[in-house]
Amino acid sequence: MTDQLASPSIANPFDDQASDPELQQRIHLDGSRAPSSHIDGAWWPRSTQLADELPDLFATVHDSVGPVALVGYRHDGWTDAPPQITTAEGQSVELLGFDSDEPPTVIVIGQNGHHLMLRVIAPVTDEEEARRALDAVPDGPVGPGRGGWAASRTIAGVAKKLAEHEGRNDPERDAEIARWCDEAARQFDDVRIQSFVPILVEHIVNNRIHEARRASAASPPH
Repeated sequence: MTDQLASPSIANPFDDQASDPELQQRIHLDGSRAPSSHIDGAWWPRSTQLADELPDLFATVHDSVGPVALVGYRHDGWTDAPPQITTAEGQSVELLGFDSDEPPTVIVIGQNGHHLMLRVIAPVTDEEEARRALDAVPDGPVGPGRGGWAASRTIAGVAKKLAEHEGRNDPERDAEIARWCDEAARQFDDVRIQSFVPILVEHIVNNRIHEARRASAASPPH
């Protein structure tokens, strides 16, 4: 989905939390994700209170994204969250809700642009079912700097990248993807950290493309 960046190792201020076995059992990162995939793992939070759940999430993903600058989340499924939280270490993190028809996800973006897109398993999910969903995430080593800066840092660049990745060479389809990118970007006109908007748009539209592809594959032939 994106190129990785080499970055120096950053000490994890959440080391005690990150080593908590229960936390480790509530998130599973895809260490062997293929370039064609768009999901980096799954997360099973304890509640719908996003601000309360994030410290544990930050602890478990710190080695992959470093200090977090912004969390993008789909509005559905969460109790109203504040626009910003401050961690116990005094770090400000922006929380940005967006509208999407796709399955619930959160996008965790580090200060260095490294980022992860996680499928959210509803807190009310039966434990056995939640474990199955987490276990379905492929195993593999997850190194630092997962999901670095997108090669394109503009909305037009994201649209071009996604169209090229699809490889249809269809002007109408390329225009549709560009329209989806513009629609997604309009949600973020007032975002304080505009440099991260292309990351959010790429994830949202890439997810939409994958969902449309799965729906098409599941439809019976005419």
